[in-house]
This record gives sequence, structure tokens and C-alpha cells, in this order.
Amino acid sequence: MELVLAGGKGVLGLAEDGVFRLTWAPGSVLEAADAVESVLAVTKISAGRLLPLLIDISDVKVSAGARNHFLESRFVCAVALVGESNVDRVVAAWMRRGNDCPQGYFTSRREALAWLAGRAACEVPGPDAGPSLVCAAPPAVATP
Repeated sequence: MELVLAGGKGVLGLAEDGVFRLTWAPGSVLEAADAVESVLAVTKISAGRLLPLLIDISDVKVSAGARNHFLESRFVCAVALVGESNVDRVVAAWMRRGNDCPQGYFTSRREALAWLAGRAACEVPGPDAGPSLVCAAPPAVATP
């Protein structure tokens, strides 16, 4: 199943391996509303489980509002950001800053998926749980 998000800017799918794949169209500018829509879609599909997420951010600009929404939302157990350029690497680093959820940057989808394969799904914590209980693994070290 695939969902088209943000008026065609993104496509979200959940693969048989239990990894969400979110691909943003090159040249897109992600606004806060786009982030809200994507987080809600992932949350609805995952039905109370935190699953790993691969996001293709190749040639995508992310507004501060979108970044802040992603950082404030605990909706996955790990994130692999895939890009192609040094600009994508900078965007990925900016998106990771201040977040305790395991994240890594990759230039290869294959490597990103291999890294995510080691991240198991976990249950969404109750309302009294602290944010450190959300992510199942320690923070990842950034990779190539």
C-alpha cells in the first residue's frame, strides 16, 4: 500500500520487511503541514507500534516548522535519511540535531535498509513514559 502525501510531494509505503519508506519528490519544500500529514499517516498505519523509517530527502528543502514537528513527534523507532549531495547531508544533520531517536545518513538505500534491519519495532509508550523510552536502540553514529 502506498499513500500520496502533501499534494503529491511525498509517497509513503510500508514494506513487507516492516520498514516505512517515505520518498519526497526532488525539489520539494516541506512545510509544517507536510510534516504533520506524514506523521499522522505513519501513526495511523503503524497502529501503536514504532517501526523503522527510511526517508529519501534527495534535493528536498525542509522548513524550520517541518523540522520542529518531526523532532517533537515520536512516531518511529529509528530513521535512516538517504540523500545524494553535500546539501542533503547538511539537511540530514540539521534534522537529527537535538533528537534522541537513532538516526543515520546514507547515500545508498541498500545500506540504509541494512542499518534499519537491526532496529526492531517497539510499542508506543503510555502517556506517563518519558521520551527516552520511545527509541529501542541507542543513538546511531552518523555513517557515510
